[in-house]
Formats: sequence, C-alpha cells, structure tokens
Amino acid sequence: MQKQNKAAFVLLGVNLVTLILLGSVNATIGQHGVFLYLPALFFLPGALCLDNSRGIPLAFVTGLLLDQQIETTFGFHAFALSTFHLLGSNWFRGVNYRKDLVTLALQLPANLLFFILWLLWIKIFENGKMEWTWGRWGIDLIASTLALIPLAIWIPRFAESLLGLTNLFPEGRKELS
Repeated sequence: MQKQNKAAFVLLGVNLVTLILLGSVNATIGQHGVFLYLPALFFLPGALCLDNSRGIPLAFVTGLLLDQQIETTFGFHAFALSTFHLLGSNWFRGVNYRKDLVTLALQLPANLLFFILWLLWIKIFENGKMEWTWGRWGIDLIASTLALIPLAIWIPRFAESLLGLTNLFPEGRKELS
C-alpha cells in the first residue's frame, strides 16, 4: 500500500512538471494567438499505473491545478479528469493498452470531448468573461491535437520510466515496450 502511495506522488510530480512546461509553452505561443489545451494528458498515467483509490484523487488534484492555471471555473477539470480516470482505467483493463495507438485512441477523443465541454461551459456559464470564438476554437483544437499526438505517447512512457527508476512500478503490470 505504501508503494502505491509513493507512486501516486511520483505521478503527481509528472503531472506538475507537465503543467508547468505546458504553461510555459502557452505563455510563449499565446502571444501569437494559439493556446494548447491538453487535459487528456493528465488522466492516463494514473489510469495505467494506479488503482482507483489513488488515481481518482491524483486526477482530482491535477484537475484543480489545471483549473487554477488556465483560470477556469474551479472544479471543472477536477471532476472531468476524475471521470476520465474511471473510464480510462476500466477501458485499459479490457484491452491490450501496451500499444501506442491504443492510448492515442483514448486520449484524442477525450481531448476533443474536453474541448467541446469546455467551450459549452464557457458559452453557457461564463457570461462573456472569457471570449473563445469559433475560429480561435478551431485553431486551438488543431494545434492541440497536433501537439497531443507525440505527447500522448511520451508522457505515459516518462511516467513509467520514473516509476521504474524509483522501483515503484505496480506489480502485475508490464511496462510499455
């Protein structure tokens, strides 16, 4: 049990590093009118390596940090990432998730769904506080999808290599190959 708790903290560190780097990239490219919105990156490492009692709190805390970083309604991403963790962990138990295309097959639609939900949330509940036009939405979606493809493959491998390095990789699971 203590090993799983330590693994959750390692994965929280991976998510924090990813959030910080993504924030830095967005601060730079945001000057050119592009925003990378990649919440689908954050539920997969927990879904792959943790049980639900540790993965859901990890997804929830990461979602709160993402809400804070992109200044959205506090809790939107926390509940959405927790839900995606549940769906993803159940889905991965039923398929051979060791292939990169299978992880992409979950993360790409998940990111698209996040985009749609967030756009609807902004249009319905934010009352003009945040203006996200359809053209900008399309450009951000294309840019985010292109960025998500290599990152969706790299982030789980990075998380698993850190877990392997710290001897915290869960028993009974094989590393990505």
